[in-house]
Amino acid sequence: MKTAAIYHFASNSEIRQVIHIGQLRKLEDYAVALGFDRTDVFLDLLDKRLLRRDRSEFDRFLSCAGKYDALFTKDFYHISKTTQECFRTLLDLQNRGIRTYTIENGAFCTSDPLLEEPLRVAAYTCYLGPHKEKRQILQVKNDILPLFVAQKTRWTLVDQYFDESQFQKDVEQSQLRSLISNREKYDLLLVHSFGDIHRRTAKFCKIRDQLRMDIYALREGLWKYSEEIQK
Repeated sequence: MKTAAIYHFASNSEIRQVIHIGQLRKLEDYAVALGFDRTDVFLDLLDKRLLRRDRSEFDRFLSCAGKYDALFTKDFYHISKTTQECFRTLLDLQNRGIRTYTIENGAFCTSDPLLEEPLRVAAYTCYLGPHKEKRQILQVKNDILPLFVAQKTRWTLVDQYFDESQFQKDVEQSQLRSLISNREKYDLLLVHSFGDIHRRTAKFCKIRDQLRMDIYALREGLWKYSEEIQK
């Protein structure tokens, strides 16, 4: 028997609760369609603000996750609103043999990169922080990616992009926009971590859909892009 956990958070508003009941049904149908025989629901009822400390049901799922073969949720934002924390959790679940499926963002599954394939690669780095620290850190990050390509792979580093800002918040990321405009030139995007693409999970997922290519992060691994997202 294959068992799946379904996680969702919902507003305490009665009107919103009706909408979320429909969302839970979609998630249950998704799990059944993929051959899961049993589903258990974990639902957090939240106020307007999404605060991690209020997600007791998600914590309950994590404490007993070993009972399940998979986790189903609406999108990766439901795992965490920050990219770094989201993928830390996803990788932990993956390492425990639990695959994560979402309706809007597809499934999460990383693998080892194809180092011997002659891939065309774009590298991207982003640094947010004080000017006095920025240049040194950005230079180190920019040097590591070409060094990895040269010493560990048969890839061709076609272009290298980087964005920087002294503010720890959303920035324009004009170089990332240029990369997206030129995406047909590349087979793979190379980054230090998924968080370099964007620190917010929802924004990261939107950018990934615009990139439409495989992403290899030195920290998290290779995440292949597929347009076959369950609706």
